[in-house]
Amino acid sequence: MLREVGNRNFDAEFNFLISRYKQMPRTMLRYAIEKFEPELRKKIMAGNI
Repeated sequence: MLREVGNRNFDAEFNFLISRYKQMPRTMLRYAIEKFEPELRKKIMAGNI
């Protein structure tokens, strides 16, 4: 569902994820950010945002 929100409104998805990505299950996070730019995905997965 998060990925589909991002297809319509990237900023809404990004802001939601930034505030909650540390508490999210890793699999859920991976699916949510799969369409992000590779560098941004790496930063989020590493917890460097």
